[in-house]
Amino acid sequence: MKRLFKTSFFGYKKRQVKAYVLSLRKDYEGELSKKKDRMLELNDENRELKIKINEYQERLSHYEGQELLISKALVKAEESAEALMRDCYKKIDFEKHKIEQEKEKWKMREKEIIEQLLAFQEQVYIIMENCQSEINYLKSKGLVRADAEVAPSCDYSEGNKDILSASSM
Repeated sequence: MKRLFKTSFFGYKKRQVKAYVLSLRKDYEGELSKKKDRMLELNDENRELKIKINEYQERLSHYEGQELLISKALVKAEESAEALMRDCYKKIDFEKHKIEQEKEKWKMREKEIIEQLLAFQEQVYIIMENCQSEINYLKSKGLVRADAEVAPSCDYSEGNKDILSASSM
């Protein structure tokens, strides 16, 4: 734990301890006043809510007398909701169709990329074969020794053989 106070002859320095206690007291009093303010706000809010509850109870008794009108309004609301749902389902179907079209477009793009990768792979194999044939040619001419430096640029995936490099003459 980190030391908060320096020590003096008879223990901790009194000024530091008093200052620390004073800062704790100010923090506590600040928090306490905030809590008191919040409590007063909540009391005011509670009082307002009780007034609103009384108003709503009066309105409720008024609405009970108009139940027939409300039930008619509900029927109309249900009919408009059904119409709205039909429209929403049409929009959903349209969006599904757009998504399917987009999905097909991406599938075609995926096929194109795969074809490009396969073509790239063929080119890499051709370059590797050319590199191997050049090394074999140089070996046959005696230009490359078996203990020559390893060329880090050529790496075969079939066993990771290192290809030997030859300097230009």
